[in-house]
Amino acid sequence: MLNARYRLVDFTGRERERAELAAWRDSPGPRLSATWLHGPGGQGKSRLADEFAAESAAAGWKVVTATHGPGALLDAGRDGGVDLRPTGARGLLLVVDYADRWPVSHLTWLFSNRLFAGSLPTRLLLLARSASAWPAVRSALEDVMAGTRDQELRPLGAPGGDPGARSAMFVAARDCFAARYGVPDPAVIARPENLDGPEFGLVLAVHMAALVAVDAHVRGAQAPNDLSGLSAYLLNRERRHWSRLWENRLEGLDFGTAPSDMNRVVFTAALTGAVSPDEGSALLAGIGLERPLRLLTDHGTCYPAAEPGAVLEPLYPDRLAEDFLALTLDGHRVTGYPAAPWAAPTARTLSARARTVRSRRRSRAA
Repeated sequence: MLNARYRLVDFTGRERERAELAAWRDSPGPRLSATWLHGPGGQGKSRLADEFAAESAAAGWKVVTATHGPGALLDAGRDGGVDLRPTGARGLLLVVDYADRWPVSHLTWLFSNRLFAGSLPTRLLLLARSASAWPAVRSALEDVMAGTRDQELRPLGAPGGDPGARSAMFVAARDCFAARYGVPDPAVIARPENLDGPEFGLVLAVHMAALVAVDAHVRGAQAPNDLSGLSAYLLNRERRHWSRLWENRLEGLDFGTAPSDMNRVVFTAALTGAVSPDEGSALLAGIGLERPLRLLTDHGTCYPAAEPGAVLEPLYPDRLAEDFLALTLDGHRVTGYPAAPWAAPTARTLSARARTVRSRRRSRAA
């Protein structure tokens, strides 16, 4: 329900950022121009880019999304096939999410694609968590005579911004989630007392607060006020779902993974990300789990892969997966979410395997 790609919450706010992006897109500057849009995980970059892409498509621009992987080029305007011809378009907009995770050489290869060699105005919107990789990417863009700019996505309610942004976003999210839950009057669900605190500067944090508030209201439970408590609440709901599926196997459900094993599989997926079935089986066997194919099948029931044929789709949003890792590892003070003794050894095993795989690839390349 928190995954931006499903758009369960109506887009609200960020008027200034949207206006800045529109002014950049429509500027009479260089034909090829790039913006590095950066901000912490959970700040709403993907959703803002998605909204801007929709607005651009409505304004007559051809919109394409590129993701890092073989053949992963997505046409935002069509279902089924991919048509990259910009025939009749006012311009071309390419959106690259997680641009800071791409090797610079891969981005350089992308920038040289013939798709960007025409006469139409072309805009590259690159999303990243920080500006650390931007100087190298900017240099590569300047090599192809592109204009460049960076834009920081600031926290909600930052000085100089809209002081009512958090409350407005909470209300919008609360009302959308309440409609999903069938709550007739969402106004009875109050906003958290500390919504103005620094940890709620993230869009995701406000959405998490709204979702937990609605869920707790429906269940007659008390919603936590702090961000770590909200994460623990939502993750405990995930664990309850695993338990329900496990228990329903007695009623004939084709599901054979105990919650304790699912916990380790989800932990693994959060560290490795989606992989091929062979790699997924090897990873689970490598951490001592039996019946890896059964585990992968059941994990896919809970977390379907975004890419066909992949396994070990991680928890989304990314920030929630990171909270899951932190709460599963020892050292936190959230008493309602006990750490797992296997977490640190599992992380070490997976890290060692990743180093071995990288070393073998470098040897083959040499």
